[in-house]
Amino acid sequence: MKPIIAIFISLFSIIQASAQDTTKPKQVQLKSIEVTGKKPLLEQSIDRTVVNVDAMISAASSNTLEVLNKTPGVTVDHNGTIQLNGKGVLVLINGRATYMSGQDLANYLKGLPGSTLDKIELMDAPPAKYDAGGGAVINLRLKKNTILGLTGNVSLSTSQGIYNRSNNSLNINYNYKKMNWFASFSYNKDAAYDDDKTNRDYFADSLSVYLHTHVKGRSNTKGIRLGMDYNLNAKNVIGFEVNAQQRPSIYTRGYTSDANNDSISKGFTYSDANWKNFSGNLNFLHRFNNKGHELSADASYISYNNHDEQNLNNDDDFFHYRLWSDMQIFAVKADYVHPIGIEAGAKSSFVKNDYDSRYYNEKWVQVDSNSNHFIYDENINAAYISAKKKWKRWGAQAGLRVENTNITGRQPGNSAYATSVFKRNYTQAFPTVFLSYKLDSAGNQTLTWNIGRRVNRPNYQQLNPFVAFANSYTYETGNPNLRPQTNYRTELKYQYKQWLGLGLQYNWFRDIIFTMSDVVDNIYITKPDNVAKGYIAMLLVNLNLHPAKWWDMNANIMAGKMQLHGEAFSTALNSGTYSVRVRLYNQFDLTHGWSAEASGDYSGKNINGQEVINPRYIIYAAVQKKLWHNKATLKLNMDDIFRSSGQNDHSAGVKDSYYTHRGLYDSQKVGIAFTYRFGKDTFARKRNHSDNTADQEQERAK
Repeated sequence: MKPIIAIFISLFSIIQASAQDTTKPKQVQLKSIEVTGKKPLLEQSIDRTVVNVDAMISAASSNTLEVLNKTPGVTVDHNGTIQLNGKGVLVLINGRATYMSGQDLANYLKGLPGSTLDKIELMDAPPAKYDAGGGAVINLRLKKNTILGLTGNVSLSTSQGIYNRSNNSLNINYNYKKMNWFASFSYNKDAAYDDDKTNRDYFADSLSVYLHTHVKGRSNTKGIRLGMDYNLNAKNVIGFEVNAQQRPSIYTRGYTSDANNDSISKGFTYSDANWKNFSGNLNFLHRFNNKGHELSADASYISYNNHDEQNLNNDDDFFHYRLWSDMQIFAVKADYVHPIGIEAGAKSSFVKNDYDSRYYNEKWVQVDSNSNHFIYDENINAAYISAKKKWKRWGAQAGLRVENTNITGRQPGNSAYATSVFKRNYTQAFPTVFLSYKLDSAGNQTLTWNIGRRVNRPNYQQLNPFVAFANSYTYETGNPNLRPQTNYRTELKYQYKQWLGLGLQYNWFRDIIFTMSDVVDNIYITKPDNVAKGYIAMLLVNLNLHPAKWWDMNANIMAGKMQLHGEAFSTALNSGTYSVRVRLYNQFDLTHGWSAEASGDYSGKNINGQEVINPRYIIYAAVQKKLWHNKATLKLNMDDIFRSSGQNDHSAGVKDSYYTHRGLYDSQKVGIAFTYRFGKDTFARKRNHSDNTADQEQERAK
């Protein structure tokens, strides 16, 4: 690793010297102003919490999914499902959605090094500007500098658990006159290790089955991002951004099933996949004046392609899957902002998802009964308007977003299945209201209240009716009859400066989508369905404390009750639980350029449909040393010190059956990272992050 670091340092020294030689000033300029301020981990505002990723030492040696899992209020389960304060989320990158969900979104974020992140914006109650999909919004801001001249940073890291991983990135900015160019290059080496053990009891047949699944895998992700902002004049800015990512991966999955300690079945799957993503965006900003009167517009195109070849061997029976998927997305939008407090906008998005699954027997002859071709088209047209007003003590904001959704799902059919088509068209309104009151004239104490409505649409693969084989006792299928899940939320919050936040929150849901299990002939058939209504009532506490001059501490506490009422395959689903989630994050500013962090996370009992998850905890620690006049840092971190984050759960409400499950993962890791910042940190005019068009539809691709 040392030779790599030396090469990068030498290269950047040459680039920096060259840039300085070719940009010598020909006229008198103001002296530079060095930027030396330390960013806090968290910053609170009326509608969001901002996490400054550079303040998190372990981010440099982590991927983005791991960074999210260490973020206050955010949870990531072993399947890659992301939640914010107990609610499903819409994940945006620079204001644009990934159009993926579930495991695909998790894999995408694993391929994005944490060193490319600038900020994470957490919006528990998103305003009308944002698409209504998802119970909450997490916006990942990538690094993009507006400092004059050539600047950038490089990050190299490696971590070792059961397998080795690596996250590396190079971020470059060049700001000259009217142009600001930005680029990033990343390479990520990831690995997977899952060890799952399940015991199932079938009451009707007095049958006990033991299932052991072992997953190993590796992937290598290469990414590039390039963009430019060009100031046509004082009032008009145009820009573009392109992103490309490629992730080849190889995974193996072996399983063993043992029925009543008598009948043993074994299977093995070898998967060789190549995933590609490309996105492009054009954007325009017109400033009517310098008081915030603006009109912006942009267009985005996004494509995802995945070619996965799988060889499966089940009890010496060989078969082969060719799983090809192709998704194309196009979106356009425009937003208008008037300084009197009015915002309005419109957006249209078009999604085409083509999923082709072909099954071949041991003679490589296609078997139509096990093959499937699913084509999904979706168009969402939206418009919103919001208004806000501030008085001496009072503040108010109200918004309304209307979305019209048109979807068509089609299976072309083959010799075994007839062609099938389903269509849906519906229009929904999503109001939001915010009220705030300053309890003192300085605004140190603020009381806010909000209420709103949002929706969770099924992701694309959840609508696919194809039945897929998992093992001899488990099949998986989609459900074209799924309805969108509706979420209502209200919160009363007290905020004292930046160090104390208290919130009382109540969320209620209709048509909750859970992946449920039905038992047919001792086979678990898992299928997503609208099975329940329910609520989550909770107390949220956020504390930013300074126990000592050298010690900063953040405590994030979520405590409350979850209750479900419904039915799953003729079996009552009326489960509820009290739960608590506590996350402590400590930063220690030591002498001579040393600093450290230690954090812990405790998750109490939780419910996910028919699954009851037992409490668990995880501990992290990291240390950092600044080098070369603070231009470089060397970081060492350890994740899951006690290897305590494995999941234990059991069933509740599965028909005529009961199971217990234990999952262990490659979560205990030691990592080292080196970062180097080049260029001079001189002050220049700032331009706010620009949200672009493709905001939400990617979130549901799977």
